[in-house]
Amino acid sequence: MHDISTEARKHAIFFLACVSFLLCAFLLKECLDSYETILSVVWVFSVVLISAGTAFYVGAQIFAFLVLKGDPLLQLSTHSPLRKFLVKTLPLALGFATVGLVSVLASTTTWPKEDVTARAFAYLLAAKLVSSVAWISMAWIIGLATARLGGLYPRLFAYMGGLATMTGLQIAALWNLASLGAAQWAVGGSTGFAGYPTYCGVLGISLDVPLTLNATGPYLLGIGLNAVWIIVCLLVVVILIPYCHRRMGSRLRRR
Repeated sequence: MHDISTEARKHAIFFLACVSFLLCAFLLKECLDSYETILSVVWVFSVVLISAGTAFYVGAQIFAFLVLKGDPLLQLSTHSPLRKFLVKTLPLALGFATVGLVSVLASTTTWPKEDVTARAFAYLLAAKLVSSVAWISMAWIIGLATARLGGLYPRLFAYMGGLATMTGLQIAALWNLASLGAAQWAVGGSTGFAGYPTYCGVLGISLDVPLTLNATGPYLLGIGLNAVWIIVCLLVVVILIPYCHRRMGSRLRRR
């Protein structure tokens, strides 16, 4: 636990600053009625920019560790691949999810007024938490793949392009599986659009589709598609990487 807490202290100031800024913007929007329109716009931009900034921060930290081989003490430690994964990602996941939950819970004022229920809040918490972990899992898998390339810029472009491509493919899969061709939607925050959010990776998409928690609806499908990334990442870290290390070790011994 000591190495995890040490890693968490590296990111604490950044995530605390993001949460503090969001809370200040939200309180100003709610308390100063005379400037409601302007502060609502400020709030929306705060949510969009801070959410994008934290996603970039998390992705950059994983890129620096996996692709640029940063944090040499952890790289050279005798920890298992799973332990290294948890040390690096648990603090990022906690901070990222905290910022996301603050932004999205405060945005429930734009939900449909007649149906803000305990079920909706439970869905929101689950969807946001899973999306935060899914983004880290997606970045970790793509980081492992791009680390084998040569040169900084090819690896950077492959990493960024991989994240964008996988998110786009997940959106296409959700739209096809949930038959959302005629649905109205909005990406990120909005001052007027009333809808529930679903997540493709870390990208929040508000839909005007009623909240239905069935297996063929967009809301559970969104959670399911994100959960696939988490499962695949754990399989890679727990099974594939140790297997590759054993194969490499056996080859070196034969030589």
